[in-house]
Amino acid sequence: MLFNYTIKNWADWGKVFQSIEEFTPLAQEIFRREKLEFTNLENLTPGTNAVFRAGNYVVKIFAPKELGLDSQADYLNESAVCGALTERGIPTPRMIACGSVQDKYLFYYIITEYYSGVEAGAWLEKATLGQKKIFIERLRELLQKLNRSAQGLIPPVDLLSRALGNSRLERLPDSLRAEMAARAANLDLTDTVLVHGDLTGENILVDSESSPVIIDCADACLAPWWYELGPLVFELFHCRKDLLRLFVDTDSETFVERILDAVCIHDFGANMLWDLAEREKVPCFLHLADVRDFLLNRVCG
Repeated sequence: MLFNYTIKNWADWGKVFQSIEEFTPLAQEIFRREKLEFTNLENLTPGTNAVFRAGNYVVKIFAPKELGLDSQADYLNESAVCGALTERGIPTPRMIACGSVQDKYLFYYIITEYYSGVEAGAWLEKATLGQKKIFIERLRELLQKLNRSAQGLIPPVDLLSRALGNSRLERLPDSLRAEMAARAANLDLTDTVLVHGDLTGENILVDSESSPVIIDCADACLAPWWYELGPLVFELFHCRKDLLRLFVDTDSETFVERILDAVCIHDFGANMLWDLAEREKVPCFLHLADVRDFLLNRVCG
C-alpha cells in the first residue's frame, strides 16, 4: 500500500489531508506513472482535497468516495473546466496530467503547473489605488471570457433544489433563512453560463503586473452569470467600499439586488453572510433588507 492511513469520516480526513508524510508515497507513484520529475512535497493553502506543491507542479488528490463525496464527478468536472479555461485564453495554470490510482482507496488526481503569484486577498490589502484599478479592470475582462455558454461541458446542477435543501442555512436566523428560500424559489435560473463559483482571495493569484490568475475550479458549475458575485463580493472584496466602487459598472441598486440573488442560491451563501457578520463584529442579519442596506451603504453610501 502507498497510502496507509485509515479514513472513515471527515475527522479522519481532516487529520491527514495536509500530511506530507502520508501522501508522499502516493504522490511519487503518480509522478512516476506520468513520467514527471518528483520533488519533495510542500503544503499549499488548505481546501477540501489534498493539495501539494512538488517543484514546478501542483498535485491535487481528491478526497475518496468513502467520505460521501462523488470524487469521480468532482474530478471529471474540474479537469474539464481546467481545459476549457485554457482554451478560452483565461489565465490559469496549465493542466499537465490527470487520472486515478487504485490503492487502499481509489484516488483521483490532477497535476497542473505551479504558479508563484500572490494570493489576491493578501495582495489587495497592500495594493495601491492604481494597482487595484488595473486588477479589477482585468478581472472584469477575465469574467467576460469565463462567463459564457458551456452547455455539455459539465453536467448541470439543480441549483434550486441544492439551495432549498442546504444544511448550511441552519446556522442563520429563521427569518433570514425563510426569506432566502423564498427569493431563491422565484429566481430565473434558466440562462446559464460557466461560472468558477469560488473566486475568493485564495483562488485568485496576482502576477507582477497586477493581473489575476484563476486557480482551483472544483466548484465550477453552470449557473447565471451573477452566481459569481457572491464569492467575489463577500470573500474576495470582503465588502470593502474601495473595491466595490471600482468594480461596479452598473446601477448600484441593480448590482446589490444581483448580489442578494447570488447569496440566496449559492452553495455557500449562508456561510458568506455568517462570516460577514463575524468580520464586521455585528449580530447576524435577521432579514434580507438588512443585507441590502449594508451593501448599498458600501457601494454608494
